[in-house]
This record gives sequence, structure tokens and C-alpha cells, in this order.
Amino acid sequence: GYFVGVDFSKTGRQDVRFTITRDAGKIECEGFLSDKEGAGIFHFQPDPNYVREMHALGFSIDEDKQFTMAEMDVSLDFARQMKNEHIDALDADKLIAFRIHGVTAEFIEQLRAQGLKISDADKLIAFRIHGVSPEMVGALRKDGYSPDEDKLIAMRIHGATPEWIGELKKAGYDHVDLDQLIAFRIHGVSPEFIQKLQGLGYSHPDPEELVAMRIHGVTPDYIAAMKGRGMQNLSIDQLVSMRIHGID
Repeated sequence: GYFVGVDFSKTGRQDVRFTITRDAGKIECEGFLSDKEGAGIFHFQPDPNYVREMHALGFSIDEDKQFTMAEMDVSLDFARQMKNEHIDALDADKLIAFRIHGVTAEFIEQLRAQGLKISDADKLIAFRIHGVSPEMVGALRKDGYSPDEDKLIAMRIHGATPEWIGELKKAGYDHVDLDQLIAFRIHGVSPEFIQKLQGLGYSHPDPEELVAMRIHGVTPDYIAAMKGRGMQNLSIDQLVSMRIHGID
């Protein structure tokens, strides 16, 4: 590891020195440890060769950036790998962000193997932040969907997971448009909501109707209350209209 020559098992106070060696330079650390807690100072020795090599790859780096690249372990090998992936507008900041969020060549290649033509650095970072995985892309494509990057990110943000889509299928909603699925999640159209409606005699409302019901507060309780007042066979349009006009 980084801490060569540091004995963490010792109790009491001990002075420590160690060096973290990276392509971008060396981070020399010295300080003290006291019962597994420590403090100290570090000195950064930038490697001039790194700047030259990175420049040859098309990346311009200042001193601050070079330290961050040492800290995040943006190696020359990693920079070359990313260069080979043909990412649009790839710069030093994007390389640092890739290391922070775990965008690797393997991740990019697995996404592309699922048929996603992705080359946008920010979208790759967003995929990692929100948890868009090659497995998710594969599962959706197997289901006949062709999601773009923005749809995939929106699905993760709103929780439209393959598992949840499977639950909807069981409730009779197969191959719902992805925008509708996202709207379902935003407005709270759930498998439970659909099942309650089925129990009240609404066997298969359209996705648009389900969203309208949720937006306007046509709940199973509201429908049951109207039935209790003798309004038996109201259409969904009628129910939505009644809510809009404040009939309760």
C-alpha cells in the first residue's frame, strides 16, 4: 500500500514518513500517528516528464492540476486508454472526474457492447453517479427498448429499475414507453395502485389515464367513496373531471 514502513498496530505516539509515488509525481508525507489517528504535512514533487508525456497525448496541465492528477492517480496508462476510447472533448478535468467516479475503459467497452454508442464524457460520469450499468442497458434492450443516454439517466434518477418494470409487467403493463415509465415514477403510478384499480373494476387503464389519475388525485379511496354514493360505472375521464371540478 501507500504506507510502507508505517506500523498501524503500534500503540502510543510514533513519527511516520512515507511516499506515495504516482506518474504525475511523488507525494512525500511526514507526521505522527497516535493510536491510529494522525496528522502531518506533505510535499509534492511534480514529475516534469509527466507534463511532457501528457502534452504529447493532447492534455494541457498546470501545477494545481498535476497535484490533483497525482492524488487521483491519473496515470499515463489511464490517459492513453481513455484517448483510445475516442471520447468527445476529453481533457485533463474529465480524466480526473473519470478517476473520481470510476469510469474505466472496461465500463465504456461493456456499454458499447450492449449497443450504446456512447462517447460523451459528462454522460459517462452521470452514468456512474446515478448507477446506469451495462447490465441495465442489456436488460432494457432485451425487452425491446432502445434507450438513449438521457433516458437511462432519468430512469435511474426516478427509480424506473428493471425490477420495477418487471413488477409492472405482472400487473399487465408490458412495453410501456420509457417516457411513460418515467412519468409513472414521478407521479406515483405503482403496481399496487394498478392492482387496487383492477379490484375496483378498472381492468387496464391506458398509461396516460393512470398518470392523469395520479396528477388529479383520483385515488382508489376516492373511487370507492363515489361508488358508495351510487356512482357505479364512472369512466376514468369522468372521475378525473370530477376531481378537477372539486366534486368530492
